[in-house]
Amino acid sequence: MYIATLTSKRELEDGRLEVTVSYSDGVDTQTETFIPQDKQGYFHRTQQVAESLTTAKLLKTEDNVEKEIVATPVADTRTAAEKAQALWLETYYRLEQLEKLNEKAFLTGARLTLLNKKIADAKTFLDANIKVEYLDVI
Repeated sequence: MYIATLTSKRELEDGRLEVTVSYSDGVDTQTETFIPQDKQGYFHRTQQVAESLTTAKLLKTEDNVEKEIVATPVADTRTAAEKAQALWLETYYRLEQLEKLNEKAFLTGARLTLLNKKIADAKTFLDANIKVEYLDVI
């Protein structure tokens, strides 16, 4: 199994942060440099790359050519608190996109009414369900 390790970081002239991450299974090491959009994106990307490298290595060693692919569903092992946080963050990022769409000012009539309702509903949900610790992961 590949493990991700932050090996370096540097601030760019425009204030963004560039990170270099190494992925290693103890034998093979891969490295990539990227600019994360946010903390959640950083964690998601490093996890996905580590899982992808692990899967590729497993598939390479298995005798699986010309055999049926049977995918078993992965159980969601997150706690209720983790699921609630993920839903809150998902709604927060969706609100950002809805507000960007609203700033374009090209929707009219029923479409604009629907957009404004979605924005209001998202704000209501976010206000009712925020926990102080969520502010640390935005």
